[in-house]
Amino acid sequence: MTMDQVPSNRSQLDRIESGIKELNERMARIEERQHSQGAKLEAHESHLSDHSQRLREVELRNAVAEATGSHQHRQLSGRWAALGAIGMLLLGGLLTVLSKLGAALIGGY
Repeated sequence: MTMDQVPSNRSQLDRIESGIKELNERMARIEERQHSQGAKLEAHESHLSDHSQRLREVELRNAVAEATGSHQHRQLSGRWAALGAIGMLLLGGLLTVLSKLGAALIGGY
């Protein structure tokens, strides 16, 4: 082997330093991406927490409205049903009277 064929220590050090520099640059880019993704994740967690709080409030209002509204709805439905039944009885009675009156008038001619 001649001196030209033996790699110099300096060229090996240059390659090692170049490799280390490339690794450092890659690590810096990875750290930047992690930082960016971490910031996005924190923003998403904040939005999720906000939505979770809103959902809890809506569920609570819905539960309260359902508990109070269903009782009132049952009362109102019962009242309207009773009024409807009375109305049907009155209408039936009125129609009966009118039909008898009509039959008496027609039968009298």
